[in-house]
Order: sequence, then structure tokens, then C-alpha cells
Amino acid sequence: MSADELHVIFIRHGRTTDNAKGVISGGVANPDLVAEGREQAKEANIVYKALEAKGLVDDNTPLFTTDRARAVDTGKLFTGRENGENFTIDQRLLERLLGDWDSKLTERFQKEFKAIDGFSPPNEELPADHKAHVVECLDQRIEESGGKPFIIVSHGGTTRRIAAYFGIEEGLEVQNAIPHHAVSKDGGKSWEIKKFLVNDKGELQEEILPKKLPKAAKTERTMESILQEHSANSSLSAGILTIETELSEDAKAALVDDLGLLLIGKHYKDEGAVSVEGPNVIVKLDDVQSEILQKFANLKGLEIRSK
Repeated sequence: MSADELHVIFIRHGRTTDNAKGVISGGVANPDLVAEGREQAKEANIVYKALEAKGLVDDNTPLFTTDRARAVDTGKLFTGRENGENFTIDQRLLERLLGDWDSKLTERFQKEFKAIDGFSPPNEELPADHKAHVVECLDQRIEESGGKPFIIVSHGGTTRRIAAYFGIEEGLEVQNAIPHHAVSKDGGKSWEIKKFLVNDKGELQEEILPKKLPKAAKTERTMESILQEHSANSSLSAGILTIETELSEDAKAALVDDLGLLLIGKHYKDEGAVSVEGPNVIVKLDDVQSEILQKFANLKGLEIRSK
């Protein structure tokens, strides 16, 4: 490596219980890795060993992470360092603090709230504040690295901030436990981002990521469109959302699925939270989920009757 070369390996944690549920996890939340998440991190170790063979990393390579179990456990499985050797906890890499709705607001519904200018959930950390401490961390760690590679194991939102620091447009879709490689050959003036992949032959491949991200078409049904269609026949009382409808059985089943995924999460069927009773679709919400729905309706100027 030349004197001007810089290398940063960064990776998001593996799949967690909250990821499996489809709900947001902020800096306070501390969900564990699910079995799939542990396997993802173990598979990422193939990349680590390939980088080790290339002389880019070894067991003395510094690793920076947070104190959250999902990040620490991923770091151990990714590197094979069972005791966390050469790990440094740096809380500036925490996920953004997501306030009172943490682990309740679904990832799918969150997208609609993010599109509302000027709105933040109660006690949520401002994006600019989160960005500031991630940037501060990166500035320090790169300066102190002396040109030697280092590793960051962090969180989804933090990983997007890291990618943006290296020149990728905000909004990178970050997969669980997929290692990325930021490379600069001019002392940090410009960066190239690569995503590591391992092919069927076990060979390491690197995919260069474009600085501008393609815009994916939105095909999922939104909460706003559901309320626009059904708010006149909807009521919310004591945590029970009732939608009176004359839809066909197939259309009703689709509505049940959308409401479950938007308001409860991917495990809504296991929780028995959404049901059909005669002509009505019923959704059982806790206090926070009720607050989220009512706040969204108010922000959009849509009324849900109270019984």
C-alpha cells in the first residue's frame, strides 16, 4: 500500500429480532441476533479471511463498534475473534436515537413519516446530530489510523452515514452483514466504495457502488392511501382499529396483510393482532401503536372516528 492509501472496512450487524419483526431499532434498543443473523455474520467471515489472505487485515487490525449486542456479536463472528480482541467501543457509532416509538414503528410505516417535512417522532434524535457524531468518529479514526486499515461494525442508519461520508448519495439500502470497503488512494480526498461478495466458488469479488443511487419505484400500498379510502368507515377506540368494509374476501385479505405489516410488523399473524369479523377488519394496537396511527392521520388531515 502506498503512503496515500487509506482503507476502511465497514459492515452492518446481522439480522436481529427487531429486523425479523420489521420494526425500527434505534440507539437505545438492544435486540439480539436471530439464528439467521448469526449465520450471516459467519458467512461474512469468508470475506474477512480473504482480506486476511490479501494482507489487508489481520487479528491486530483495530475494530470499532458500539456496546449493543447485535454489533459486538457480529464483529466477533465476522472476524473470528471470539473474545473481541482489539475491539474498541465507540458510542458515536450508535444507531440514531429513535425516541418513544423505538421498536414499535414498523420500517414500512417509517418511510411515510420520513416523507413528512419537519416532523420527528417524540424524543427522536435529529438526523443532523446523528450525522455529526458519526462524522466526528470517522474523522478521528481515519486521522489516527496512520494509513493502516481498520474495521467498523455498526448499525443500518450509521452505515448509511458512513457510506455518505465516503461519497455515496444518502439513502443506501444497507443489507445485514454485508462487508463494504472504502478505499482512497489520495490521502482521503476522494473515495471509492466497494461491496464484497463471495461467489459460488468461494472467490472474493468486489462490486463498485455508484455514487448516485437508482431510484426504486414504490409499489407497496401506503397507510395514507388506506386511510384516504377507508377513514370515513374507520374508528379507533381503546386500541381497537375497526374498518367497516364491503370489500371482496380477496381484497379484505390484502387489506389485512397491509395493515398488519404497516401497524404491527412481520409477525402480526403470530400475534393474532389483525382479524376479520363479518364485514369488519379489526386491528388490535397497544398504546404506542395507537398513538403512531392517530398522529399520522392528524398530520395528513385524515380523521379516524373515536367510538
